[in-house]
Order: sequence, then C-alpha cells, then structure tokens
Amino acid sequence: MDLEFPSKRDVWLAVVVWTGTAMLVAGAIVTLVSPGAITARLALVATMLGAGAFGPWVLYGTGYHVTAVEIAVRSGPFRWRVPLDAIESVVPSCNPLSSPACSLDRLRIGYRDARDRRRAILLSPADKSGFLAALAARCPALVLAGDRLLARLS
Repeated sequence: MDLEFPSKRDVWLAVVVWTGTAMLVAGAIVTLVSPGAITARLALVATMLGAGAFGPWVLYGTGYHVTAVEIAVRSGPFRWRVPLDAIESVVPSCNPLSSPACSLDRLRIGYRDARDRRRAILLSPADKSGFLAALAARCPALVLAGDRLLARLS
C-alpha cells in the first residue's frame, strides 16, 4: 500500500514565503498603475506574480510518496525518486542546506545512485515516526533503531 507523507512546515518559513509573496503582489499592483508602456508593465506584472506563486507552491506542494519500490519526492515543480533498495541509512538532521523539506526538523536519507555514487537527500515528513516505520517495513536491509534506520548487520 502506497503512503503519502506531507512535509512538516516551520512557521518561520511560512512567514518568509508569505511576506515575499505579499511584497511581489504589492509590487505588481504598483507596476500596473504606474505610467509607461503597457506591454512592458504587463510582462513585469506577470513575472512578479509568477515569482510570487512559486514560494507557496513549494511550501504547500512538498511531500513524499512511499511506494513498494521508491520514495517519490515532490516539491513544487521539482521531483526526485529514491529507490528503496538503494537506501543505506536514514538519520535525523538539522542541516539547513537547500532540499525538498519545509522544516529544519529533517531526515537525511543516504543512498546510492544508479552509478553507485553516494547521495543524500534531506526530507522533513510531518509524521517522522510513521515515515520511518513505512520505510522499515519496505526495506529489509534496514533496521529501525529509535529515530533512525541503519544497515542490518549480517
């Protein structure tokens, strides 16, 4: 059974996103009523409104779909796929690097890509324990150890 896990959203991030969106909408309104060539103003307004929509799209469009074979990650227009059999570890993280996570309360998923290179992705499921349990049930090579998944010792 496939499971959906929305991203946890930090309040400070929502405030930053919505403040930026409000500023862009206000700028678009000012641009519309300003003098000048209408085509140039409309192009600028369209750009500002598009940029203003991007933040909320990422903020509310970030989530994780756990299937029998992969984690499908979406964040606004961006997509990633992490094969479950490639996952080596899942550990807590507060790393602030850019990632498909709307909170600093994150999980770092270490995995190997198709070329056998080590990769990592930072996710912030709102239900961390449910997310870890779903992965543990689908990844026989990993064992749940508290708030992390580690390689099973042979």
